[in-house]
Amino acid sequence: MNNPYEEILGIMRNEGKKDNTAPIQIGIMTGAASCKIGKLTLSGGDLLIAEHLKTGYHCAVYDDTPSKKDKNTFVAPLKSGDKVAVYRISDELYIILERLV
Repeated sequence: MNNPYEEILGIMRNEGKKDNTAPIQIGIMTGAASCKIGKLTLSGGDLLIAEHLKTGYHCAVYDDTPSKKDKNTFVAPLKSGDKVAVYRISDELYIILERLV
């Protein structure tokens, strides 16, 4: 016979997990607009990516003068093999939060 207290605690634990947010996961980019988390591949409408990660951007430069924005200050867009932080919003939708180094 099962201990009724253990059963109640088990039910409480399961109910408590129900509304917890999903953890941030580490994904590996498989292309410029697709990534893999374990065996799960995300792309297209499943995956939202911030614009600056898609197009690349210039990191901060002194006085933000255009003449100082050159290839040395440019951070390239996401590419295959990059590690990224991925957050699950719903069963079908994920967001890439940032590139990890």
